[in-house]
Amino acid sequence: MIRENIRVVNSTGLHARPAATLIKTVKKYDASVILVNNGKEVVLKGLMSVLGAGVKGNSNIEIICDGADEQDAMSEIKGLFASGFGEKE
Repeated sequence: MIRENIRVVNSTGLHARPAATLIKTVKKYDASVILVNNGKEVVLKGLMSVLGAGVKGNSNIEIICDGADEQDAMSEIKGLFASGFGEKE
């Protein structure tokens, strides 16, 4: 199991488009992925789980990956957040 604190750099947070991109990425891996926002843990399984986490822009979250390919999953997820999911500020 690995944990990383991640900054949400896009100002709009995890709304529908970046949430869909995140779920598409998570589903490529066998590792389970948990998002922690303000103490609330959400297992990332579908779009509604991400939207329900209520992640605001310019905030800090924690991502937990657990499974055989956890390192690869974490690397790709960190890249998505670092790029702001390709959104302009």
